[in-house]
Amino acid sequence: MTFALVLTGESSYLKQHCCAEMSEQANMAFPEAKSPLLGSTDKRIYWSPVFDEYGLICQPSAEILQIYHCPFCGSRLPESRRDAWFERLEKEGWRTWGDPIPVELLSHDWK
Repeated sequence: MTFALVLTGESSYLKQHCCAEMSEQANMAFPEAKSPLLGSTDKRIYWSPVFDEYGLICQPSAEILQIYHCPFCGSRLPESRRDAWFERLEKEGWRTWGDPIPVELLSHDWK
């Protein structure tokens, strides 16, 4: 079982996902895995623009279980960029969670 990773300071980004339902869920504001109750709408899907990975928000805990297929249309979701991100971060000299993360690596378009 793999859990999605939520980064503090990760910038938000609106994107067209595999279907309208996924786009609605994944693009909904949801800062740092806090309560998903937003008015009358419940957010159940988390999407990380930095890692391009998706997860199911497990309530009442703050855990996010990574998913690999869309629960609405069944499409295969993109491969996570998490490993490549950590490789890039290490090349930047990062070693521990106490080290600052470069701002450009907290955006969906890092390379």
